[in-house]
Amino acid sequence: MAFTTYENRHNPHVAIHRQDCNQLRKRGGEGRGEYKDHDSMADAKAYASTTGLPVQECSFCQPK
Repeated sequence: MAFTTYENRHNPHVAIHRQDCNQLRKRGGEGRGEYKDHDSMADAKAYASTTGLPVQECSFCQPK
């Protein structure tokens, strides 16, 4: 399963989503944040930890 991180510096956080999450399809943060794809949850978490922002897991798709 693939994952996507959404990094938002205007509302400081990084959210981790499953790549098929409906919340990502909304792209509400387009232009305000940055989306990156990752091959695994471990990769997504590793990337998110490098941003210095609080890390959240999406409450809708619950990426585990």
